[in-house]
Amino acid sequence: MPAAFCRLARTWELMNGGDKLRDDPAGAIRSGPFGHSSASSRYERRDVRPRDKYNRDRLLLEWIGSGKRVLEVGCSTGYMSRDLVERGCSVTGVEVDPVAAEQSRSFCRAVHILSLDSPDWTKGIPEKGFDVVLLGDVLEHLVNPHEALLKLADFLNSDGSLVISLPNVVHWVTRLKVLFGRFDYESFGTLDHTHLRFFTSRTARAMIESAGYHITRFHPAIGGRMNGIARPVWQSLALVAPGLFAFQLLFEAKKKTNSI
Repeated sequence: MPAAFCRLARTWELMNGGDKLRDDPAGAIRSGPFGHSSASSRYERRDVRPRDKYNRDRLLLEWIGSGKRVLEVGCSTGYMSRDLVERGCSVTGVEVDPVAAEQSRSFCRAVHILSLDSPDWTKGIPEKGFDVVLLGDVLEHLVNPHEALLKLADFLNSDGSLVISLPNVVHWVTRLKVLFGRFDYESFGTLDHTHLRFFTSRTARAMIESAGYHITRFHPAIGGRMNGIARPVWQSLALVAPGLFAFQLLFEAKKKTNSI
């Protein structure tokens, strides 16, 4: 019975991570400690289906808007940068994987190859130069995400926003796996082998607010496509119980203003 439940959970995860790249021969060469690819290209969406109103990428793009100066942290191969540029945005990328960073140069006006875990990573990035800082599934990979949020405030203009996506570690699929003694790191998804931090909606909110931001928007995003009929149902459940049914946690946040 436990094996059957684990297979069910894995089937759901594959369907909810169906947007992710699974065939990554280049990344297979650069494997991590668990034998999975460490290449940032593994996150690139290769889903040919149209983005519906439940799609995480579509929601992030809508929150960012058009004609903005965007600092995209973790730009990977530039697959989101491309969409932002098509919306009239000017994109500066930050990427730790040099191979992916070179590909993203086709869409970004500039790309900084660096790790946010380095003490001097802010050098060369203009202060107060951006309307939006996009952190799409990035903070969970950092040793100290709180410190990164503190430093990112310097890059936002006076009315600038952070747009953040984080995986929900207590999604029902992960809970089911843990219930039956399974906590296996994988190539991508909630238990990505490069994740160093894990968040719930409560702890994610607490981290963002403690770094000096106030949250202006929150959305519990569901995962990849189940089918055309089920997606509205899953989204309704996520709105009612985000801790259980949200696959990813989306936040928009602005710097707190000092009261006099």
